[in-house]
Amino acid sequence: MNTGLVRVSFGRCHLGAALVLLFIAALSPAWAQTKVIIGTGKDPNLGAPFIIAQEKGYFRDAKVDVELKYFPTGGDTIAAFVGGSVQLGSSGLTPTTHLRARPYPVKVVGRVSDISGAQQLIVKQNVKSLQELYGKKIGVMRGTASDALFNSIVKGYGLDAAKFDIVNMGPTEMLQGFVRGAVDAVALWEPHSTRARKTGNGKVLVSATHSFLEAKPVAKRVYGDHSVLFTSESYLKDNAAAVRAVLAALVRADEFIEKNEKEAVALLAKEFNLDAADMSDVMKVNRYTLQLDDEMAGDMNHLAQFLLGLGRIKTAPKAAEWIDPAPLKAVRAELVKLK
Repeated sequence: MNTGLVRVSFGRCHLGAALVLLFIAALSPAWAQTKVIIGTGKDPNLGAPFIIAQEKGYFRDAKVDVELKYFPTGGDTIAAFVGGSVQLGSSGLTPTTHLRARPYPVKVVGRVSDISGAQQLIVKQNVKSLQELYGKKIGVMRGTASDALFNSIVKGYGLDAAKFDIVNMGPTEMLQGFVRGAVDAVALWEPHSTRARKTGNGKVLVSATHSFLEAKPVAKRVYGDHSVLFTSESYLKDNAAAVRAVLAALVRADEFIEKNEKEAVALLAKEFNLDAADMSDVMKVNRYTLQLDDEMAGDMNHLAQFLLGLGRIKTAPKAAEWIDPAPLKAVRAELVKLK
């Protein structure tokens, strides 16, 4: 018996099996992908770029196997993040500021959207001025962007805060109250504000970025809000490549939204259960960009001081301490404009 020949044949069998496995791995992207769970809201202000990146295969191209988990509010996303069921999250500034102020080692690695224009004061069609709302009931969700928006409108337009009857309400309650006439105006954000307009015969009187008091809209920025992409310091340290891959996919998603508006509107309208026209309106008041800049940092600091003044947080985190621009700079350096 030629044992040498047997050993060679046996070795060739193992070599062949190994080559087959390598071939299968090459055909299966999941073998080379990193699993990442991202939490976001079922909300076009927070989730639109993630949906585009998922649907168009940008995450897959970047070698990350992303699972999107949807939560009803930013607070729920934060709770899941702290609990460890998601590694990255997208939320508005208010819940993330609360988290950082605990303090918690959360880091902002990119912006999802400038959502300032999506913060709106909705009134009935016959209201022509802000002063007409003196003595009227205004639906506001205390301690949130809704509260910060209305406070900024009062200051920005030189109004007397004591002359308004503020009613503390959640977004669904605001919508129902506005439709029934229980409140005369509501400080809401998209897509709730669009639903309030459509179902309650309403209109936008002013937003965080524009005045609609005249025949034509006038740019007037009184408040800045942003949805941000965040993760923990430890996850960023141990999984920097995965974070960069997510950012690379989102860069492509933002470019797709900008260059393929009609297709993006159709895709997102279906996902968010909105009419295409309404989805288009919501997207127009959002600026989808990962860009980190001084205006955003200033808005973060302003909100922190506002929440501190309300007693909602005990310390006001400084934006420079919890924005980490390094991952985005590595992916697309020109999107980092922080001084």
